[in-house]
Amino acid sequence: MHMKKRKGFTMVELMVVIIIMAILGLSVMPSLVGSSEKAKYSTAWSDLNAISNAFSAFYGRVGNLPKITNGDLKSGIFTAGTGPEFTGINCEDLLQSFLGKPLAQIKDPWGAAYKVSSTWDPAKGSGYIVIYVTGGTTAAATFGTGISVTARTDPYNGNQPMAKLVVNVM
Repeated sequence: MHMKKRKGFTMVELMVVIIIMAILGLSVMPSLVGSSEKAKYSTAWSDLNAISNAFSAFYGRVGNLPKITNGDLKSGIFTAGTGPEFTGINCEDLLQSFLGKPLAQIKDPWGAAYKVSSTWDPAKGSGYIVIYVTGGTTAAATFGTGISVTARTDPYNGNQPMAKLVVNVM
């Protein structure tokens, strides 16, 4: 009796493969759940560093910073610089050139504007600038004496407040 050679897989073999793939897929799911939220915090930290670096580059280029309005990091944040180092400089354009996009487009991953707290005085060349994220669960971020903001906490980083001290010259 001749056995006919069959081609392909039997239904049982296909079902076993599908079950194994389903088990593997289910074992990977817990590691993927929550990763998009963790990515938001990582993006926010990266943005805070980029904004801080842009302010530092501005200071390095001009040798001073203009007066900064506290609140949202947005268009119109600067009060025009009055010293000779600001002659012919559009402060907002210069900062945006270091960031690579307009201030109006710089939002945290939750859709809100980054915040700025500043006491910078261009006439004295002293004060501080802090960039931070608000919303969600918050805590005080303190940087030395008298410098404190209330910022969103990062649950993936020991509930550290999401704030970055850009400059502190006293």
